[in-house]
Amino acid sequence: MYSLEILERAKNIKALILDSDGVIFTGHVLEGADGPLAKIRSHADGQGVSLLRSLGIVVCCITGETGVNASFLESLVKKWNNLPSVISGRWKPVAMFAGAERKLKTDIAKTWLATHGLNFGACAAMGDDMTDYEILAEVKLAAAPSQAEEIIKKRAHFVTERRGGDGAIRDLANLIFTAQGTDPANLSLR
Repeated sequence: MYSLEILERAKNIKALILDSDGVIFTGHVLEGADGPLAKIRSHADGQGVSLLRSLGIVVCCITGETGVNASFLESLVKKWNNLPSVISGRWKPVAMFAGAERKLKTDIAKTWLATHGLNFGACAAMGDDMTDYEILAEVKLAAAPSQAEEIIKKRAHFVTERRGGDGAIRDLANLIFTAQGTDPANLSLR
């Protein structure tokens, strides 16, 4: 199912960096008269994030969005950080940074990784458009959801079968589980 090269890239991943729109969320926004009302995401991706955290992988979300547009991600990260495994100290909180694109996203990621004693050689990242272009060149495992822009797919080592916001993160998680010899049935969800 996976190439030996991809499995080799995924076997020592200790950190995951995710973009927001087009990766965590579908990229579709329900607009109201006063601005955005909702963004759509998949619970399969949320479980993928939880299972990766249960495996000990630290997670960071970095978005170019700010203000109300970033509030959807802020709310989700808050939910993820209120799970019993985080409150008890078993899982590290998910980090979130807003207003960062391209080179700034890479700089923030490098600093965040260093706080965990890690570098890009132990990191996977998923992005779908030009705001993610630079960071995907730095990480050990660059991933893109199936609907990503072609330039991003060409930069990625792994393109998921599912779209962003609709299972792409879970596809990446499943790759990491396979590469690391982990049965997700043995991991906790909360």
